[in-house]
Amino acid sequence: MAFGGSSTSFTLPHTHNQTLANDGGTLSTTLTDMGAVTLFSLISGATDPQTAINTAAISTNTGNIATNAANIGTNTAAIAALPASAWTRIVNQSVTGGTSNFNVTGLTSTSKYLMFTFAGSFGAADALRLRFGTGGSIDTGSNYSWRTGRNGSYGGSFGQTTIEMMTANSGGGNNFFVSGFMQYNAASDGSGTADSRIGNFTTAQDDSTPDNYQTSFEWTNSTTPITDIRFYANGGNDIRGTLCIYESQD
Repeated sequence: MAFGGSSTSFTLPHTHNQTLANDGGTLSTTLTDMGAVTLFSLISGATDPQTAINTAAISTNTGNIATNAANIGTNTAAIAALPASAWTRIVNQSVTGGTSNFNVTGLTSTSKYLMFTFAGSFGAADALRLRFGTGGSIDTGSNYSWRTGRNGSYGGSFGQTTIEMMTANSGGGNNFFVSGFMQYNAASDGSGTADSRIGNFTTAQDDSTPDNYQTSFEWTNSTTPITDIRFYANGGNDIRGTLCIYESQD
C-alpha cells in the first residue's frame, strides 16, 4: 500500500486482515487482546488506578488482621485470668439434732462477701435467730440491729443482742429455708476492714400457715474479722439441717 505525494492523493480504504506481510491483524481484535489496563498504561503512562486502590485495601486489611490478632491475644489472656467460679463454697455443714445451736467456727476467709443457703428444721415450734463471733466466742452484746418484713408487716430494733430472722412457728411443719448475702470484710467506705457487717436474708417458714420473711441486719462489732457464725433455735429446741456458705472471689 502506497501513499501519494501530491495534495490530491488520499489513503485508500484498507483492513488489517493478516493477508499481507507485516499486517497486524484485525484492529478490534488487537485492542481487545491488549485489555483496558494495558491500553490505559500506553495512553497515559500511569499505573492503573484500580491497582492503586487494591494495593491500599490490601494494606488496610493487613493492618486490621494484625489488630485483631492482638485483640484475640489480649482477650485470651483475660479469659485465662478469670476465676473458675465467682463463688467458692467454704462451709458444707450438717447437724441432726441434739442442740439448739448450729455453730460454724474457725472461718478464715478474707473475701469481701459471703452467701448463705440453709435448709433446716426445729424439733418443735421455735424461732430462728442469728449471731456472729470471733475466736470461738459468740458476741452476745448489744451490737446487732435488724428489720424484718413478714408477709408485708414490718418490725425491727436497734442495739439488740441478736438478729431475729423468724418468729415462732405455731405448728404444722417445722421446716425453714434460708438464703442470704452479707458484707464480710468490705468497709462501708470501700477501704480497710469492714466497720460493720450488713446483709439481707430471705426465710421461708413451712407451717400450717406458711410465712415469708425478709430480714436486713447489721453487726457493728468489727474489732476483729468474723470467725464464728451461729444460727440457733431461740426456744431451745433441737435444730437440724444443712448449711452452706460461699465466699466471693473478690
